[in-house]
Amino acid sequence: MRWLALLFLLCSTPAVAAPEGSPRGTSRKKPKAPAREVPSRTGTQPAATQPAQQTRYSLALAGGGFYGGGFNRGPQGSAQLTLTPPGWGRFSIDVELGWRLARFREDIPGTGVAVSALHSIPLLAVGRMNLVRMAHLGLDVRVGVGPLLALHHLSSDFSASSVRSSLGWEMLAGAQLRFPLGALEPFLDARVGFGEAYIPFVLGRSTGVQGLLGVRYQLP
Repeated sequence: MRWLALLFLLCSTPAVAAPEGSPRGTSRKKPKAPAREVPSRTGTQPAATQPAQQTRYSLALAGGGFYGGGFNRGPQGSAQLTLTPPGWGRFSIDVELGWRLARFREDIPGTGVAVSALHSIPLLAVGRMNLVRMAHLGLDVRVGVGPLLALHHLSSDFSASSVRSSLGWEMLAGAQLRFPLGALEPFLDARVGFGEAYIPFVLGRSTGVQGLLGVRYQLP
């Protein structure tokens, strides 16, 4: 019985555990670094500055002819400066300087030859509105008005030559069919001109139906 009691006493006594040491050859775990805060995309960010819009310019040169009835026909030329202010959308302003020549030659029997030449130089302010805007095709309507300078030169074999001038007005209405090709833009211009610069005893007219073929260059 004593042996049984002694055995029971030994089993019921709590064992004193030795302190656990770190095993050799192993390293302690390093504490994790705190995660960095990622700035939210929805937070306040400085607004990107947009370049200010500027007025666009283009220069056009064109040549063609006109017909004002009877012998009032001949060549013509045109130089156009187009301005498109920022925010105007489909609207632009043209400043156009033109030139037209109506020339008449008459052989008078027994006297000689008389030549009458009427030069017309209009300076027009033209409003332009774009109706069709495609990748390689555009259509604009144009309406303008301005002063018209007329110079009449008369020369003959039987009298001294003379030059007379007059200042009048002209108004045009027409359309331009454009073919954009980058910085260069060929176009067809069809218009009707109204107006007069009266010179006494001169019946010539340089307005009427006009057609031009030209090219426009977008200035940088």
